[in-house]
Amino acid sequence: MRELDKVLDSNEKVLWEGKPQFKPYVFGGLSICVGIVVFIIIFLIPFVAFWAFFNAQPEVKTDSAISTILNLWIFNISYVFFIIILLPVIFGSIYLLLSYGKVYYAITDKRVILQQGVIGRDFKIVDFDQISGAEVDIGLFDKMFGKESGTIKIYSPGHSVATKRGPVSIPYFLQNIDNPYEVFKFFKKTSFDVRTDIQYPNELRPATNPGYNSKYKP
Repeated sequence: MRELDKVLDSNEKVLWEGKPQFKPYVFGGLSICVGIVVFIIIFLIPFVAFWAFFNAQPEVKTDSAISTILNLWIFNISYVFFIIILLPVIFGSIYLLLSYGKVYYAITDKRVILQQGVIGRDFKIVDFDQISGAEVDIGLFDKMFGKESGTIKIYSPGHSVATKRGPVSIPYFLQNIDNPYEVFKFFKKTSFDVRTDIQYPNELRPATNPGYNSKYKP
């Protein structure tokens, strides 16, 4: 459900809005769940290998107490991890399906707005004068399942995480949207125009600016 109007200012205009394409959004999200599953399977391999090696020894009788305890232990571990493997896939799928209808993006004449959330509605807002960079990413799932879809990453100095090597910027994602290159060009132009107007309002601009077309001369 689109609820962008809840956070729009009275004089704010939406210049572009969109949402992710369904297939790359869902399958791309599930890839994270699959990654967790692969990690758990790799973790289980030593236990399964040890169990197979132990039972392959000729001196080990299948009806011995040690063999019974070991088989029961391996079975319980495998059962628990099998459940753990299923949980990310099941809950990840449910979350993606429920969240898809709530995800909307907008570029206004003031900022970028990202709407998301499953139960409540969450909004992330990036003002144009707080944007430090942006890039377009056409991912594997856009190529496999999308129709000219891609993701725009928007960076802001205030949106980062602290690490031992210093702060690392975490981008905002306009994820798996239609025509990402066209939207990116529109975003860059709008961002430049708005930031220029903030720094140098229209009323103070000269009719001509001879320095604008000046060229660098070494």
